[in-house]
Amino acid sequence: MSPFNFFKRKEKDISKIANNISKKSKSSHQSDNIISINFALEEIKKKETIVIKNHLDKLRKICEGTKQSYEIINNIADNIELEEINVEEEKLTPLINNTKKIIVKSLKRESSNILHIPETFDELTKFKEAIISSINRFGEVTSSHNKVINTFMKKHANSLRSELKKITENSEKINKGYNDILEDKETIDECRNNLLDVLKKRTESKNNYSIMDSIDQNIKEIENQNYLKAKELEQLRSLPSYSESLDHLKEIEELENNKEKLIDNILEISNQISKAAHKYSYGTSKGTKEIINITIKEPIRIIDDVNTLPYLEFLKNLKESINKNNILLKDSNKVLSYCDKMIETLPKFRDETKEIILRIKFLKDHNKNSFLEKIRKIEEFIDENKKSIQAENSRKEEFNKRKDQDEEKLEQVMNKIEEQLFYICKKRYKIAPN
Repeated sequence: MSPFNFFKRKEKDISKIANNISKKSKSSHQSDNIISINFALEEIKKKETIVIKNHLDKLRKICEGTKQSYEIINNIADNIELEEINVEEEKLTPLINNTKKIIVKSLKRESSNILHIPETFDELTKFKEAIISSINRFGEVTSSHNKVINTFMKKHANSLRSELKKITENSEKINKGYNDILEDKETIDECRNNLLDVLKKRTESKNNYSIMDSIDQNIKEIENQNYLKAKELEQLRSLPSYSESLDHLKEIEELENNKEKLIDNILEISNQISKAAHKYSYGTSKGTKEIINITIKEPIRIIDDVNTLPYLEFLKNLKESINKNNILLKDSNKVLSYCDKMIETLPKFRDETKEIILRIKFLKDHNKNSFLEKIRKIEEFIDENKKSIQAENSRKEEFNKRKDQDEEKLEQVMNKIEEQLFYICKKRYKIAPN
């Protein structure tokens, strides 16, 4: 039985202790029972030392008996070495003597290689492993040369067998004692790991608070930047030139809409003659094909030309081909009417569109020297800052969520530690907060 038999526990026993503890009021904790984590680590270290020492004290006689058996085996080996073996068949004498040397050498090697009596858990581990290894090697020697030992070393065989049996039995006892220590250490090691984990979590928590402070400071700085930029915007928007520039922007927007309407209108007309134009293009020159393509698909390019004569000439030739039935169409009259409409509309489209484009360019050039671009950049700066604030707040929210989860887990671990300390030390402790 363990010197500290409270270590020999089952889960249900721990639950009973936990229930008993939970029933007691927190106020019952005396101030001298509130301890730091470092103090708790020292306490369980002391308890661990006592537990191991008590186990080692119980194993001392067994270890000494084991060591004595090795010494006896060494003496047996000496006696075997000195003894003359009489062999009836002379031809077997060299073989028997050689086998004797092997047995003596093996016995002496194993019996002289035993460690000193263990004073620590690590030494006990080495002691235990050394015995197991030597038992295996003793077994190899005795099983390999069993017949020789029983026949020619009969008077030593029983003594050797007796000591090997003692060593084997003692090895089993030492192994049991070793496992008892491991079982007793299990709760201590678990408690120690929990305490170290709490230390780590508390350090992380302090770091998280520093990060939270940094996030708050960063948000404050960004908000201050936005406040100053908003004041700057207010000043710029109060200038007379700002109102004028806004009017220009509004006019530019209207002009762009008008330009799109003109383009849509000319495309709607050209689309009605596209089939006829496609048939007309068969066999024409590359230049003619380009004029047809611009007229039908990209009339906006006409404004870059000096005049519209080539396009109008194409439309007149197209009409002539339709009238002469060079181009056969189901709805030739309809196409002819759209040709006339295109001839009438194309010059107006060119002039009006060009005028709009020139006006837009003038207004944009005028606004280049206004505060609008500066205002736009400030607005973008403020928007980016707002995104940064949102990101920092999300980050802060995530930290708070994680902090709440960690605190909940930490409380559970702390309760478990206090149960373990009570279980180990037989005294109720409470771990001090940070």
